[in-house]
Parts: sequence; C-alpha cells; structure tokens
Amino acid sequence: MPRTRPLAALPITAVALAVTAALLTGTAQAAETAPPVQRSLILNAFGDAAASYGESLPFLRALSEKVDRTDESAYCRGVVEGTLYGQPVAVVVTGTGGGNSGPCTQEMLGWYSPNIKEVIWAGIGGATPAVGGMYDRAGRVLNNPEVMIGDVCVGTASWSWDLHFSNVNDWAARRNPPSNVYAPSGGWWEMVDAQGNQVAPGFDNVQQFVVADPALADEVLRAAQTTKVPKRPASVTEKIARFHPDKASWRPPTYYSYRECGGEISGDNFWHGASEDRLAREYMSALMRSSGVNPKARPDSIVAFSAMEAVPWMSAVKRWDAKYGTSIPMVVVRSASNYDQVPLQPSGQPVLNKRGKPMTAMQDILLGFDDTSSAYAAAIAAAPVLRMFELRANP
Repeated sequence: MPRTRPLAALPITAVALAVTAALLTGTAQAAETAPPVQRSLILNAFGDAAASYGESLPFLRALSEKVDRTDESAYCRGVVEGTLYGQPVAVVVTGTGGGNSGPCTQEMLGWYSPNIKEVIWAGIGGATPAVGGMYDRAGRVLNNPEVMIGDVCVGTASWSWDLHFSNVNDWAARRNPPSNVYAPSGGWWEMVDAQGNQVAPGFDNVQQFVVADPALADEVLRAAQTTKVPKRPASVTEKIARFHPDKASWRPPTYYSYRECGGEISGDNFWHGASEDRLAREYMSALMRSSGVNPKARPDSIVAFSAMEAVPWMSAVKRWDAKYGTSIPMVVVRSASNYDQVPLQPSGQPVLNKRGKPMTAMQDILLGFDDTSSAYAAAIAAAPVLRMFELRANP
C-alpha cells in the first residue's frame, strides 16, 4: 500500500492550493446552508441619499455599512442599504404622493422578496387638532382633548380619501340654508348594508382601503414607551397655540395606537377643513369597526391623520402577499407636522393671523410644512422605529 505523503512534506505551492481549496469548499458549503438575509424596508416620502434633509434623514444618519443603490432604481428617489444595530435594512425614499409610493414599493418587492422581514413607513402628515374634532355639527367649539403637533399615529390601516363616498352635489343643491355648518359637505353614504350590518366596501379592482396585522404596530408602540423625543422648537409651539392657547394643555408628544387613530386617510389631494376632518373620522372609525381593529370606534372618539402615500404602497404589499402566498408585516408611523384645518372662532369665523387677515387653507398647510415643523415631526416619527431596532439588538 502506498504511503500518504505528509502535508508538511508537500511543496509550499501545493500546501497553499490545498488550503485555498478547502477554504473555498467550506465557504461554498456555508453559503448553501446560511439562511437568507431578512431585510427590513423603511419607506419615506422625501429626503436624499446624502442625509441632508427629509423624513429619511434620521434613519440614514443612524445607518451603518451604507451602500447607495439609488442609481439602480427606476422608480424610487433613493435606496440605501445598510444596518441598524446590526440588522439589515434598506432606507427607501419613494417620492411624495401615491403615484410615487406605489411603483417604488412594487419595485422594492421585486428586488428583495422573498427575503423582506417587514415594511415600515415613517414620516410626517396632518392631524385633526383634537381627539374627536374641535367642532360639532353646528359649528360650536367642543372641549375635547387637544392634539399636539408632533403627536404620532402608529397605524395599521389606510383609507383612500380620493374615493370618498359623498353625494355632495345632490344634497348641497337641495339644502338652503345649510342646516349643519360643519357636517360633511352634502353628507356621505353610511357604511351599512340593507340589514344594518357594518360594512366597508373595498372593490377588488380599486384598492379602497388596506388593513394590516397589528403585531408590528404593537412592537413599535412598546418601543415608544422608552423613546426619547427631541425638544419642541418655539416655532412649533406657536402653531399649537393658534389652536390651543391654554398653556396648561401643552404636553410632550403622544403615540396613539391603531385603536385610537386607526391609520392614515390617504389621498393625492390635501384635505383641509373642519367638515373634511369630520368626514375623515367618519371613514376611519367605520373601517376600524368593520375590520375589528376597534369595534367601539366612533368619529367623536378618534384622531384622524392625513397624508398621501399609504393606500398605494400598502396595496402593493397586500397584492404581492395574495399572489405569492406571503404575509409581509406592515405599519404606518405618522407624526403630525400640521393641523388639517385653520383655527376657528366660536362664531365659526377663521382666527386672524398676525397681519389681521384670515389664513387660507394653503397658507396653513405650508406653515405646517416649513423646515422646522417637518424636521421636528420626522424625528419623532423615526424615534420609536429606531428604538425598536435597538431593543431587538439588546433585548
């Protein structure tokens, strides 16, 4: 029997080749057995890969091991891979509006599926100035709990505002004078069937609304309990004071759960006004009841949050799940950068600005989207998400 030549006796070149071959074989075997990387997608509407501004800024500043893949994308404004507390993520800037958030999300599903851990939206939006609204149907100011700019909705649902069920023209033409000052213009279709059962029509070919499983939202809410929030700038306090002059009511930001805010009333048109706020709370409370999120939700007990992106991107994920048999967790985290109506006097007339003029809806919206308010709200929306990743790494 021939003797096996000891490794030490082999030429140095042969030793190197043998070691290299063994390492390559081991690496290949490890690659075959290693589990695929599960990556979290964090979506924002605006910002840049350089982390100089926007909703994406807090995440990109916290991101390690960055790889900018923006140039590879046809539909997204920014795609940066990296890690948060050692966990793989992709921070994705979709662009503002549903026309951008939907296609971008669909592209990211194609990039990263089937190894997507979750999809998280964190950004800014508008909010009703008080829980249950500020005004009753006759225009009287209510003594409801105030909502602060910076308050956050951790939501599981979205409703398409642009497809709202109102019979505005028919009813508006018949009522003279109007009987309800701040009722939704012309009224709306009650979401009950002929037997009086609560329903929320969705239409198979038009994704009217989306409802996600609350498990991920619950995790964000738990993280929010130990989240540190930035100090509120004086300019933001001034905006709160326009609606809530009583300083005793001012408080740090609150994180509302999906049982209190539901999610996002979404649309490519900014809705703004007391009657629109009432209608938005009608929609969301009906969706919350019919979906079982909160069977006791009523328009006068919830907060309505508005933005432009949730229905399209959530619809893309939901349709992907239905096609490929997956169940990708989703959550919408929105911080209020502005209120969804101008402040009104008890008489129903607008509160005048410092120049003695009533503020228009667009002026009010732009005031809420200035750099200070946007940055403050974006930081608060990002805070519980970042804290969640930290807690995952250090349970």
